[in-house]
Amino acid sequence: MSDLQLRIAHISDTHITRFGMHLPDMLDRCVSLIAKLEPKPDVIVHSGDITDNGVLDDYELASEKLGAIPYELLIAPGNHDERNNGDSLFKEIIGPVDFEASIGKAVFLLLDSAVPDSDNGRLGRHRQGLITSKFRALPDGVLKILVLHHHIIPVPFAGREKDILEDAGDVLKVILDAGVDLVLMGHRHVRNAMQVNGTIFVNAGTVASVRTRGRLGNSFNVIDISKDDTISVKVINIRSGEEETGWFFKLRRKENK
Repeated sequence: MSDLQLRIAHISDTHITRFGMHLPDMLDRCVSLIAKLEPKPDVIVHSGDITDNGVLDDYELASEKLGAIPYELLIAPGNHDERNNGDSLFKEIIGPVDFEASIGKAVFLLLDSAVPDSDNGRLGRHRQGLITSKFRALPDGVLKILVLHHHIIPVPFAGREKDILEDAGDVLKVILDAGVDLVLMGHRHVRNAMQVNGTIFVNAGTVASVRTRGRLGNSFNVIDISKDDTISVKVINIRSGEEETGWFFKLRRKENK
């Protein structure tokens, strides 16, 4: 993989708690599998629902578990993280809910799509504006990667469409207009990937919740971006440790105007 430009381990929906339907062995096994990856990931991206209830004990346990991961870790909040005034604990224990990070030739913009004490999500005009202003200001050749919890496009095998991003249509247009290369999401506990007008939308399954779909089980994604702008998305089944499925895409870059 000498032509590899960036490797992302994409995890989501760990739902860490002592009191719910969290599977601690799955989380530990996921971390172990990531540690064995070759080449090593440049970054781990967690697309939300790190906790199950958003309470202090959940956050303290999540901080302990996730803090032991020996890689750079970028975390976006999810709807479960903002239950029970959990948004204040996220800011105190985890970090800012909206921020950007540069890794190699990629810029990550992580945004809070959660609405406190609701399973629905919303970005709103301010955060939509951040997508436009942050990404349009970047020079050509920089990978533009957006991370949020809620899905923007309906996800196959996820059941009845609910708990949606209320302004998904507007957000989709803003993403496409800004020339975003890659969008990383979670929420529905189903892995999926698709390309729309050049932008690649990737959902991760759940790492450690019992709330899986059918026989999909617990999983995480490994995303490889090559220097020739090829992107591969591999799904790793955590229980078996095997690659289950995958997708291949070609970036179609737009020049900033």
